[in-house]
Order: sequence, then structure tokens, then C-alpha cells
Amino acid sequence: MMKLLFTLIFSFVSIGYVHASELAAESGEDVFFRGWQYRTDIVQSNIDRYNNEMGGNVDYATVTGDYPAIMEQNLMSGGDLDIFYANPSQASRYFDGGWVKPANELPNFDEIKADMYPAMLDAWTYKGKLLGLSYFVSTRGTMHVNLQKLEEIGMSESDLPKNWDELYDSIYKMKDAGVKYPYLPHWFSEWYGISWAYVWEVMNRGGLVADPDTHQPMLTADGPGGDALRDWKRVWNDGLIPEEVLTYNESSYMEAFKSGEYVISPQQIYDLASFNDPANSKIAGHVSLLPYQGQSWGVLDSAVYVMSNRDRSDALESDVEKMASWYGYKDQNGEPFVGANWLNVSMLFSGYKSVMESPDAKSTIQNALARPEDYETVLEVYKNTPYPKGVWSVTWAPIFNSWLKETMTEFLLEDKSVEDTVNAINDKINELNDEYGIGG
Repeated sequence: MMKLLFTLIFSFVSIGYVHASELAAESGEDVFFRGWQYRTDIVQSNIDRYNNEMGGNVDYATVTGDYPAIMEQNLMSGGDLDIFYANPSQASRYFDGGWVKPANELPNFDEIKADMYPAMLDAWTYKGKLLGLSYFVSTRGTMHVNLQKLEEIGMSESDLPKNWDELYDSIYKMKDAGVKYPYLPHWFSEWYGISWAYVWEVMNRGGLVADPDTHQPMLTADGPGGDALRDWKRVWNDGLIPEEVLTYNESSYMEAFKSGEYVISPQQIYDLASFNDPANSKIAGHVSLLPYQGQSWGVLDSAVYVMSNRDRSDALESDVEKMASWYGYKDQNGEPFVGANWLNVSMLFSGYKSVMESPDAKSTIQNALARPEDYETVLEVYKNTPYPKGVWSVTWAPIFNSWLKETMTEFLLEDKSVEDTVNAINDKINELNDEYGIGG
């Protein structure tokens, strides 16, 4: 699916752009923009540029806590919310609630669609509607490797695992070589932590949690879903995983890996830039990644800028469309300013060809890596990353994800059985399908 995403020919494509006068704010009313906590300094600088140059009145604020639940409550109540971040799974549910204005209604939708990679267009389209405009695309669960620690214990890259079975076996070898906790799993307490880790490991192993079309449960205790749980139970009960990981937020999780204590950890692919930054990391210049060798690593993670469907004046409605287009696509100069800026400062990949195929894209990515050869590895890992439509492109996705987070944590802490946990997951999916009238 991801092959087309990285046929990088590094030529700038410009289909034309909306004139500055067509993007200038005119209503004089506030446009309320909300997002989760990530590089809020960059977000605010982007907003400031729009407000200063386009006469905008964009009110930006960061939402902390259970982001999907907070946003859903805001949307349900018709609160002050015009543009906001969402993962596709959240946006699908919001769309079914009638709270989303699809990007199809933007005046320049055809241009946006033509510039978008087919894989992203597919991931972000629900019931025939494009849910939002590209914020970022990434692989969450890219296996980061601390080459410095690996060398310290007398091992080389030839000793690194090629798949999940080998990874869990390698943890014991690294333990025997003197590393207390070789592996830092993606089991932290954020809503996208331990639950996502299970979903992608099942997919990486060749399985599915639910069918991508019918959303019927697909797990079996003797298949990839059960295999993953058995390996989790084994390394947890043997004391090879630090218990505090279950309480971490993502920031703490990243800081733990930056400490240099661990050899391997599944992280965001763009965090290679942070881990290799001498100003931020004790292991800068030594963080690489496990290559794709027949088995994928992680899951396709992305987010979009979504417009709400709340009642607005015609003039404010126009300003919301202008702001969404400027911020989520191209500025008044016809440049994908925000997307290119995110790639430059945080190595956030984009769903647009005009960002990823620009002359600066390759050098930007290479500058974030420990070694030149890692560039091709990044692209290969990325283009082979799966997307879990079965449990994400469905209206019950956020509910299931919240339930799965608690279920996976209880599985470890209460030493629950693999069979009972697999059955509970399947039963929950069946229950949700019945509740929402899916496949019945």
C-alpha cells in the first residue's frame, strides 16, 4: 500500500495555488483551533504567521488529558471548536456523529486530492468523504536501536532480530550480556500506548484484530494474537521489562530511551531526529533502526486537521475553510508551508507529494539520521507499514481502543490467561458491532 508514498523523485510539484486575497480572513470572528500537546511552540508560530499575514483571528489552545474523549464532548456540546487534530479512527467516529465537515467541501478540494498520496487518501477517507487535511504521517513502532549500548555488550548488528519472535529471544541474550532491561516496550499509559502496541504486533506477525471490511473479530489463541500475548507474559513475568513503563506518558517514555539504558525500543520513526540530536539526547549519533526484512515493524500513524460542523455565520464558515486550507495544505504563496515546516523541524512526514518530493525533503530526513545508509532503511520500513482499518476505520474505534488499553494493562498486572484475553477481545468487538449495527 505504501509503495507510491516513497517513489521520491525530489522534484517540486506545483499545481497552482489560491491567491492571497482568497485566503485572507474577512469575518473578524475568532476561529477556534485545538490540538494535543506536541511542539506547541511550532504550532503557535505557524498560527502567528497566518494571523499576521492573512488578518486571521485564530485562537489556538492545547488540550491535555484524554484527548479523544475531551474532543468528543466538545463536539457533542457544540462548543467553541472549528479546526482540530484527530487521528483517522477518532475522525471516523466524529463523522458518524455528524460533527465533521469533510474536506470535500473545500473550494480547492480537487487540487488537494491530486497532491495526496493514494495510500493516505485511502486511510483518511471514510464512507466516501475525506475526513481532513494532512498533519503528519509516520510509523509508530519503528524499532529504534541504541548502537552504542549494543557495542558495549559485545554484540553487533548481525545479532539484531529480524522479526518479533527473534526480538523476544534476543532480550534474554542481552540480559545475559549484562543489560538489566534490554527492551523498552510501547506499553505506556497514553491512549495510544499499550493498546496500539498490541494491534500493530498482531499485524506485524501477519494477523488481524478485525477484518478491514466487515470489522468482524479475527483473533485466535493459537494465532498471531495469542503468540503476541504469550511473549508479553513471558518477558513481563520474567522481570525483563521495567514496571514503571506502564505509568509513563510519552515524554517520559522517550526520556527513558534517551538515557541510554535500553538497546531496543519501538518509537515514532520521526523521533530518530530527537534521539540523534546532541542537544536533547545522551545517545545522539548512535540511534539507528531495525530494517524491514520480510516483517513489518509498527503501524501507520497519522493525523489530520479536521473542520467541525458546528453552526457558524457564512462569513466565519468561509474563514474556517480558508484557515484549514492555508494551515492544512498551501499558504498564499502556493507553498505547503506548514507541512514543510513540520518535516524540517521534527521530521514529520506528510501525505502530500509537494512536501515529500521537494528538493529539500531528502536532505532534511538524512540530517536527522545517525548514518547516511539509514535513509533507505527508513523509507523501506515506512512503505511496508500496515494500517489497521478493521479497528480504526469504524465508528466504535475510540471506544474499543480505550477498552483495549485497560484490558492489556490488566492482562499483565493480573496475569490473566491468553485464551481468556483473546476471547474477551473478540467478544468486545462482537458487542460493539451489535451495538452499532455493523455487519448484522
